[in-house]
Amino acid sequence: MTGGRWPRKGGKLNDTSTLDARHALWTLVWFAVMSVGINTWSSWSQWSGYAIVAPLVTLIGAVGVVAVWVVPPSKRTQLEHLAFVVALGTVIVAYAPAMLAERFFNTDAAAFNQRAVWLLAHGRNPYQAVFHGANLALSYAPNFWTYLLNGGHVDQFSYPAGAFILQWPLQVLGVTHLATNWLDLAAWLAASILLYRLAPPSVNWLAPLLLLTSVFTFSFAHGGTDALFVPFLLVAAYRWDDFVRVPAGTWSRWLSPVALGLACSIKQTPWFAVPFFLLGIAQEARLASYPVARSVARYVAWVALPFVVVNLPFALLSPGAWWRGMTLPLREPLIPDGQGLVTLVTHGVASTLHLAPLQIGAALAVVTLLVVTWRWYPVMKHAWLFALPLVLYLPSRSLSSYLVDFIPAAFVASLTTRAVAVPPPARRTSAWLALGTFGLSLAFIVSAFVGAPLSVRVDHVNVTRVGLRFTRIELTLVNHTSGAVRPHVLVVVGSSHPVGFWTFVGHPGGVLLAPHAHERFWLRAPAEAYAPARHENWLVEVTSASPAFIVTTPARQWRRGPDRSLSDAHALASPSSALESGARVRG
Repeated sequence: MTGGRWPRKGGKLNDTSTLDARHALWTLVWFAVMSVGINTWSSWSQWSGYAIVAPLVTLIGAVGVVAVWVVPPSKRTQLEHLAFVVALGTVIVAYAPAMLAERFFNTDAAAFNQRAVWLLAHGRNPYQAVFHGANLALSYAPNFWTYLLNGGHVDQFSYPAGAFILQWPLQVLGVTHLATNWLDLAAWLAASILLYRLAPPSVNWLAPLLLLTSVFTFSFAHGGTDALFVPFLLVAAYRWDDFVRVPAGTWSRWLSPVALGLACSIKQTPWFAVPFFLLGIAQEARLASYPVARSVARYVAWVALPFVVVNLPFALLSPGAWWRGMTLPLREPLIPDGQGLVTLVTHGVASTLHLAPLQIGAALAVVTLLVVTWRWYPVMKHAWLFALPLVLYLPSRSLSSYLVDFIPAAFVASLTTRAVAVPPPARRTSAWLALGTFGLSLAFIVSAFVGAPLSVRVDHVNVTRVGLRFTRIELTLVNHTSGAVRPHVLVVVGSSHPVGFWTFVGHPGGVLLAPHAHERFWLRAPAEAYAPARHENWLVEVTSASPAFIVTTPARQWRRGPDRSLSDAHALASPSSALESGARVRG
């Protein structure tokens, strides 16, 4: 039986196959609900109510799996609506109690947003403030800082003003306990509702399925501030080609650029989508025989309007501070981080990364994608938002959020925009240009991993008596360049975030390694530098801001000390665990 009816013997299976696919996809939605319930089972120690919620959600998901295949076709739409409502409720009951139990933020971005609202409410300009760990809701600030190649960390607000302006009403209403997290989760729920409403009915299962995907929801419930721009980017992607195709008085004509401007006023990530929207508007105008320059200029004006409205007060109040804060991620030497190509160095597979050629290669990759989108527009019109994360995979900062945040909007754009009826004339010049920029991009990217400016060797490591924390480390540094280098040292343990730069013993102001110098140094660990568990990987990173590079040791296994569970037990039981051991561990 398929979809409540038997297919005729020997008949065509096209209709029943389509129903099978639809049933299978909605089955996955209910299975995802069930999976959330199963995963929540282990959280009962955070909130005793999970002892009831977890099995109940699991049961609801299991019943839904069966219901998809047994309800009559006339009730199918109602069951799909119910599945989406259940998905929304599942996210709320699975994450809200844990958020209530949390005392601290899990990202500096979330803490910065909340602090910025507090400053604004007290008549201070957030862009002129210095953010210290003492006034942020972070358990131990060095665990969450965004570090710089020059040995410092980001201590000022570094986003457009929309990041905190939209949060201001929530905190004025009295929501002060991790308000950023609550707003981000609400924004993600709103984005899911929008996706469910904007997507064609045949594929609206995308909304609950993405909603229940942990790569989105877990992040957005625990300090992932990108959630705030996702609903606006969804609206910007919805029928964006209406700006050219529909009459000037139609509301959908200006909806896309205004929403895009609001998204850009929240965070810098949507900025990368703006050139592609403009290119698409130019192509649509050209195909419709409308003035290209005028169409693009009008779209830019509508994008700029909400961005200016949100940011202008702060730009006028302190132009320099506002500009430095808003452009900080693009101009400051942030340490390489993320799940993209940079992983080769940060996980010790490659030893060297020169930032300048990598960034140039990534910029050329953006140009390549723009040329490809122009040249093969009939295909790329529905694919460029899916392709954009490919170029964001390349820079030195390629966090997972950069790679996944465009996907919901990409679905909306591909499903709601018109197909190109008349393809633009093919030109060999643009194809050769795409090939040329791709080749240059590849050459710069490869060169970024070649030629170590510095060598680093771990000679000795000192740990606490029970091996819980690092205390000191001895390194040999060799400068292979003809210029002086000011090195800064981080230690990365497993998948954890670095907890601060190590201090050169006897050199409180840091060291300047002379050209071709070969020297050994002892370094003192930051306060919360936990040693690895037995068999856990760790490595040393050495950074420099001028020239901008990072050098890492190969990843190595920690071969002494107790396992993590035993380490934790000793930490609780032994007051002497903070005493330094006189023994040295060979690196």
